[in-house]
Amino acid sequence: MSAPVTALAAIGVVALVCAAAYGYLLHSPKPAEPRLSAPVTVDTITVDDRTRAYQAFVPADLPPGSPLLFVLHGSQQDGRTIRTATGYGFDKLAERHKFAVVYPDGYKRGWNDGRTSAVTPARKEDVDDEGLIAALVERFRRRHGIDPARVFVTGFSNGGQMAFRLAARTPERIAAIAVIGAGLPTPDQWAVTEPKHPLPVLLISGTRDPIMPYEGGEASIFGFQKRGTVLSAEITARAFAEVNGITRPPISRPPAGLPLDGSGGADGPSVSETRYSQPGKAPVVASRSPAAVTRSPTPTTASPGSWAGPTTPSMPRPPSGTSSARP
Repeated sequence: MSAPVTALAAIGVVALVCAAAYGYLLHSPKPAEPRLSAPVTVDTITVDDRTRAYQAFVPADLPPGSPLLFVLHGSQQDGRTIRTATGYGFDKLAERHKFAVVYPDGYKRGWNDGRTSAVTPARKEDVDDEGLIAALVERFRRRHGIDPARVFVTGFSNGGQMAFRLAARTPERIAAIAVIGAGLPTPDQWAVTEPKHPLPVLLISGTRDPIMPYEGGEASIFGFQKRGTVLSAEITARAFAEVNGITRPPISRPPAGLPLDGSGGADGPSVSETRYSQPGKAPVVASRSPAAVTRSPTPTTASPGSWAGPTTPSMPRPPSGTSSARP
């Protein structure tokens, strides 16, 4: 199996942890920090004359050429918040599977995600968030020997929109993206070019999401503070499949590890999957729940093997006890 496809399986599991982020701090006590082989670092880097902060975990004895994962938080969050809100699940996966994980802070708690309607200070001041990611990749290459060709991005809400921007503007720097709770902006909303280069993509959506409409339309904060129009979850997936050159019809099914009827049972909400795949093409996987999965206090779980086929190495399930809702 190709490295991008195998890596998509890993980022899929990591993204499932991120899908449990929203509202964790509102619904659950702060989780106990895991025992890790190395300390979590808090550091800064200067990009375009701005000092940018981040947290990172690099497992002890990380092999040269290991992957690097960026976790991009939602609006009004920061790297510390998303790390805690996901129950430190990214750290645990990084420890187990030997990759570095970075939680950068958006500028004034938001990202310059490239939507004309975005209201974040980062967008208004045209902050160079692409440059931030590039600078951090180079820092971690020099300090920890990560492979710049194995850089993955998972983003949530505003962070998911930032992942879309990176896929559109700097696809040569990104191996795959996983986006939770965000749809592609409609063409009139793009302040930058739309995605045009193939990448493996994982999308996680809730069909009753009150902020990011599953069927597309006006995104808003519970009907207030309009955030511009977005494509539906299905059209977003089809758009990436088209960019990736996939012409075969998609296959829809519940992910492996959940009951075949998709009920979810005691393990969590009902989750189904639509996979766009074709030999030699980067896959697109869209996971959805009839509940507001990215806003619900119920953790999302699924068998990681469902993301990239039966030959994918076994990966752990996301940690239990996390919950989700959006700030």
